[in-house]
Amino acid sequence: MKRAGLAYIAVLVVLAAAGIAVMLRVVETRPPRARSGEKPVLFAVRAGESFSSVSRRLGETDLVAHPRVLEVYAWVGGADRRIKAGTYAMERGSTPKEILEKLVSGDVFRVSVTIPEGFMLTQIAGALTAAGIDSAAFAGLADDPEARKKLGVEGPRLEGYLFPDTYLVPVGMTPLEVAAMMRARLDEVFDAKMAQRAEDLSMTRHQVLTLASIIQAEARLPGEMPLVSAVYHNRLKSGIKLEADPTVAYAMGGYRGRLYYKDLEIDSPYNTYRYAGLPPGPICAPGKASIEAALHPDAGCRAVYFVAKGDGGHIFSLTLDEHLAAVESVKRLRGRSE
Repeated sequence: MKRAGLAYIAVLVVLAAAGIAVMLRVVETRPPRARSGEKPVLFAVRAGESFSSVSRRLGETDLVAHPRVLEVYAWVGGADRRIKAGTYAMERGSTPKEILEKLVSGDVFRVSVTIPEGFMLTQIAGALTAAGIDSAAFAGLADDPEARKKLGVEGPRLEGYLFPDTYLVPVGMTPLEVAAMMRARLDEVFDAKMAQRAEDLSMTRHQVLTLASIIQAEARLPGEMPLVSAVYHNRLKSGIKLEADPTVAYAMGGYRGRLYYKDLEIDSPYNTYRYAGLPPGPICAPGKASIEAALHPDAGCRAVYFVAKGDGGHIFSLTLDEHLAAVESVKRLRGRSE
């Protein structure tokens, strides 16, 4: 009787070993390669979705030939409890084991999106459509108090707190998750050294970002940013209104071309022709250079005026008479060029 029992166990062991061997062969066998030029299949794993559901859908999309075998294989190794939600780019011709490893590692499909310096929130929202982000929903975060609270934004809007950079955005992220990623990048850039410098200037980070955004919008030449910053610092110290055209454009909903004298009368706290001091918050997304300029204005510049020359540069003036002369000079130069 003992021999019969041992023989029975031996048979079971052999069968189990054979089954495991078959299972390993199935999950490690590479199916036919995709046809040349065939795009990867975007496969979304929903948050909280069971692995049995995932494996079944992998079979329905012809990414896996034997979903039940993959399900058992994942269960044996505990991988069925470690897959991560997200959208994946699955290459046809991948082995079931390779697909499972991608799901466990969380190697989701990402889209590269570049947010240029100086972009307003509405422009950022438009750029993010390339990653499948709902632009209207993203733009709607601007004035959402709950979103500002979650993101730790000090101002009345998200404007200026979403750092301009190139991001690899995972497909399937929510607008708030993308905003949080950009907000976190700002914290990396605006480091302890910058925070200390702001404190030395008796400025909050919000004030620095607000001033930096105006510098970003005004200065076309990076080398002039510290000079433009100095003019605004000088005006703030002297109690002179900033009279920055970009703030008026922002109050009007964004730059739409040339500003007219009537535009300077618009009643908005962002209109620095009407209201002294900094506006309530940033008017665009300042880059690192403009933030540095806001923190480090040109120490030797005493100018309180500047006028654009039309070539990206500016003429800086100490007195109103000098400034008016510079304006006339620019008008003459423009007249000749036209």
